[in-house]
Amino acid sequence: MKRVFNRGIFLLLLTLLLPSLSGCFLAGNRETLENDVLRVGMHLGIEEMCYLSSENNQPEGFEVELAGLLADKMNMELEIVDTSEENLLKSLDGEVYDCVLSSVGISQWNTIHYGHTKPYLDLSSVQDQIGAEEEENQIAAFTRKGNSLADTLEENLEELKEDGTLSELSNKYFGKDITI
Repeated sequence: MKRVFNRGIFLLLLTLLLPSLSGCFLAGNRETLENDVLRVGMHLGIEEMCYLSSENNQPEGFEVELAGLLADKMNMELEIVDTSEENLLKSLDGEVYDCVLSSVGISQWNTIHYGHTKPYLDLSSVQDQIGAEEEENQIAAFTRKGNSLADTLEENLEELKEDGTLSELSNKYFGKDITI
């Protein structure tokens, strides 16, 4: 009888503890965006793309406006997280932010390790304007691998391409349409 009672207590404790432990394993692959905020990682030192305004020290540029438009389409607030160029994708792994919009090109390594949208810009004709020589000129938005946010961003980018908003933004910052 005592054995049956001990087994019952063990099963009861197991049933109570398992749901709380399962959350520990899910945290690494967080799908949901917290508090209706889209956190976007950027290196705010790239002319025309994402930089701090000299007038008011606020983020400005093509990708800053694009991030705002994407957040609006998702009915979310935008939070820009400034980081170094070296830490852009590393901090994405650390869940410091939800996605990266910061002149990150489509490279073999990036596409293997991260989720991403289709390229939306080709920087090859404006490298002088942005003050950089990028090895990978086709720019995309990046997320953690396996996160459905990449699909949502892709859908919204397609809408912005189709309605001409992306081209207008490109003309505003580069004087020509460099969207793809």
